[in-house]
Amino acid sequence: MFADIPESTKPDMTVPESLQLELERRIIDPTQFSADRSAFVDIDLPRSSGKTSFSFIGAGVTQNEEATTNIVEPHGFCVGAAGLQPGMVNNAHLHYTAEVFVCLSGQWKMMVGRYNEQVLSIGPGDIFSVPTWVFRSFENVGSDEGFLFTFLGGDDPGGIIWSPDVLREARATGLVLNETEKVVRLADLSNGERTLLPLSEEVAARVESYSDDEIASRLIRFDSRRWQDGALLSSMIGPNTVEVAPVIGTGLNQHRRAFSEILYPHGFSVNWIRLAAGSSLGLHRLAVPAVLLTMFSEVEVEFGEDELVRKRVVPGSVVSLPAGTWRNIRTSGVDPAEIIVAVLGDGRVPIAWAPDVQRLARQNGFTVDAGGCIAETALVDRQFGRP
Repeated sequence: MFADIPESTKPDMTVPESLQLELERRIIDPTQFSADRSAFVDIDLPRSSGKTSFSFIGAGVTQNEEATTNIVEPHGFCVGAAGLQPGMVNNAHLHYTAEVFVCLSGQWKMMVGRYNEQVLSIGPGDIFSVPTWVFRSFENVGSDEGFLFTFLGGDDPGGIIWSPDVLREARATGLVLNETEKVVRLADLSNGERTLLPLSEEVAARVESYSDDEIASRLIRFDSRRWQDGALLSSMIGPNTVEVAPVIGTGLNQHRRAFSEILYPHGFSVNWIRLAAGSSLGLHRLAVPAVLLTMFSEVEVEFGEDELVRKRVVPGSVVSLPAGTWRNIRTSGVDPAEIIVAVLGDGRVPIAWAPDVQRLARQNGFTVDAGGCIAETALVDRQFGRP
């Protein structure tokens, strides 16, 4: 399953067609992105007209009755994206569940609070986790189109609460939200049909607020990542080199001293994983769903155990990794890869490694202890002898 296994011992690549189709179905590359320009009630505001939204896994919080979702299967969290041209704005709103922005491209001003009490700048590779129950908005301040991946907690994040100002301004453009909180034009309303009212000023004033330091602590910059080697059993197999840079929760990290840059519960974990050229994550499976963002790297994703299927995945893609499926992620060609893996749950996720991974690691003196952490076999294996 790894670079150091002789080619003659690798499994036969003749595989069931159904598994190949299943793998391909779960890969969403940029050519399959379905841009939604009618997702929200603010789409006709001057600086928001033409903005695009994407629903890759789960419907998220779209307010468009006709929105397209690539994969509707529940994962426990939703994955989407926002694409804005220079100068465009996504207006102030809040969510009930965790929202995490992962910048793929562009330069952004991220604003927190109804009146932009906190402002942060982010760029490619930066990850920003916004607290629940705070107003947030963002603007593309770069010179090119920008693209932000988003994670939202839960299969049903519960919709959006808009800043009262946004709903009032949207109504002036002729757009409102009906009783199912979908975007409709005032001219198309049925007689007697009710529309969503803005929060009163009294209620809006009770929305949460955070200090500058609290908000700043939820931004993990691309050039400030802290890498841990020896964080996965597959990294104990030379010359396979795998490192983990923790971001949110523990997730895929078997290091005894695993840490998290952002400790607040999200319902899912997010980690960077770095694969040296010629390395792979290692054949494994999880009991919970996971999602891969290839970010700036091209990789190969494999499904199967005895019979493997393989598909090359281009940069900027989203890949659904279902619970219970044997999978591997390896570098493509001679280049290293840095990818993001999000997994359901905040804590350490138990990893079932393929027998070959366990065997090769054990040959190098390493195994996984009862706590799910990497340990030396000399410290785990009991030695017995006669007195």
